This record gives sequence, structure tokens and C-alpha cells, in this order.
Amino acid sequence: MISAVSNQGAATTVISDNAMLDESDFIMLLITQLSNQDPLDPLDDREFISQMAQLNTLNETMALNENMRTLQMLQAASLVGRQVEAIGPNGEHAEGAVTEVWFIDSQPWLTIDDEVVVALEQVIRIT
Repeated sequence: MISAVSNQGAATTVISDNAMLDESDFIMLLITQLSNQDPLDPLDDREFISQMAQLNTLNETMALNENMRTLQMLQAASLVGRQVEAIGPNGEHAEGAVTEVWFIDSQPWLTIDDEVVVALEQVIRIT
């Protein structure tokens, strides 16, 4: 859990482990930081800009990860009915038609000829 408490103890913010920090959370933390800073040692402009850049980078990375998962799911779904060759779970060679696609923890798994289940990343050839 993350807690932010002002010096006076007047404001407390608790964010659960499952919650994502967003721009409003960043602004709230920044305001708390500014209101409690030492007037003789104020926040440096470069530090503020660096924090904003880090927040933007984090948001873009999260969006990119989501887009990659979506692309991977679409790629796996497009293989239904296609012939593939893959490395099976025990290292054996598996070949046949993709009959099902499973998504476990956002990772695509393919069923080949209703017998062998392999991860999409284990496919070595699509015919």
C-alpha cells in the first residue's frame, strides 16, 4: 500500500496495490510536495520536468504493452484452422491444424489437432 501523509497529518491518501497511478494522483502528490517543501530549498524546475517526463513515459509504456497484448491475441485467433509446426511442452515436435485458442493470463495458447497445447511463442512455422 502507498500512503501519502502531510506534515500536519491532515490529509492521507491510500491507494490499493491493484490501483494504477494516473495524472490526477501525480498532481495530488506534487501539490502535497510543494505545500510541504522547505521555502529555503524549493523544488528544482528540472526535477519537476523530469517527474512529468517519467509519468508520460510510464503511461506510454503501459499503452504499448496493452497494444502488444491485443496484437498477440489477434495473431493467435487468426491461426484457427491453419496448419502450424511448433515445439511442444516437453520439447517434442508438434504439427497440425490449430483447433482452439486459449488466453491464460493474457497469453495466447494454441491447441493443435485437439491434442497438444503450445504457447504462441513456440510456433516455428505457419503453412
